[in-house]
Amino acid sequence: MDTLPPPSPNAPAAATEVATSSAVAAAPGTVIDRETVAVAELGARLIGTLDAVVAGKHDVVETAIATLLAGGHLLIEDLPGVGKTLLAQVLARSVGGTFHRIQGTSDLLPGDITGSMVPGGQLDVDSMRFRPGPVFANIVVFDELNRATPRTQSALLELAEEATVTVDGVSHALPDPFMLVATQNPIDIAGTYGLGEGALDRFQAVVTPGRASPMAEVEVLTGRRGRSMLDAVEPVASLTELANARTTVATVQVSDAVAGYVVDLLQATREDPRVRVGASTRAGVAIIALSRAIAALDGRNYVTPHDVARCAVPALAHRLAGSTGTVVAGRELATECIERVTPPTI
Repeated sequence: MDTLPPPSPNAPAAATEVATSSAVAAAPGTVIDRETVAVAELGARLIGTLDAVVAGKHDVVETAIATLLAGGHLLIEDLPGVGKTLLAQVLARSVGGTFHRIQGTSDLLPGDITGSMVPGGQLDVDSMRFRPGPVFANIVVFDELNRATPRTQSALLELAEEATVTVDGVSHALPDPFMLVATQNPIDIAGTYGLGEGALDRFQAVVTPGRASPMAEVEVLTGRRGRSMLDAVEPVASLTELANARTTVATVQVSDAVAGYVVDLLQATREDPRVRVGASTRAGVAIIALSRAIAALDGRNYVTPHDVARCAVPALAHRLAGSTGTVVAGRELATECIERVTPPTI
């Protein structure tokens, strides 16, 4: 068996150069501005860092970075042992800032996540003060979210939507930027509680890493990829860079024709007899946000129908899972809906 070469320590930088130059070359006529180039370069560094650790999951990595740049939250679903937590941890470590990890268990309470009121201390025993929970970080990894009870899962609704936590009638803002990365096991795994539609709708995208290829597994087993490299991961993006990139992504142009295409996709899910509840308007907002991020990663300042088609399945699969039973089935259903809608010519 041939020996696989170890990843180059300069892989992120090299990836930046390739991604930036190819993005510009692949889009003749595109108005290239400094901000868009900066997003493409930042995205290439992040993707290169994740690819160097997470073996054989480039498409999944790209979706994760697009979700980060779009300001959304990411759900990772798959069987135990395929790298869900590793992907989440590498993503968190690649961004400078604070990082907390929460382990989902059946005895976890909402206050264990959001924080709670505690006595003021020995000098002020009659007062109460707020003690922040682990969600007060720039990147929060909630491992095995669906092992927590529905009551605890509901604590994520406000913080995922508003980036605030309300305790005892007082709202507390989460750090900015903020991203929630949650992992979950398939619903037929013992000890899981299915996420409700409201909770699933708060996640901008879902990815399913799947089992690694034989070649990728060799790299994991020999230590050239995988958890053994986690401690070597250094931040390749500052919080300021990330905040600026999110601002730029939000300004990527979306034409009425592209927006109409997204509406047609949403309508296709609502008209499908197999779907109990069609995709919401929030799902459309998620598709547009992810499409903007993908366009920026490609060095473009406008969204194409192809960007929408690339983002629609990650944005819809978990939202259709309630009707189909699993994210995998939701992905298949979303793919069929996309195939039935004719994209515009622009």
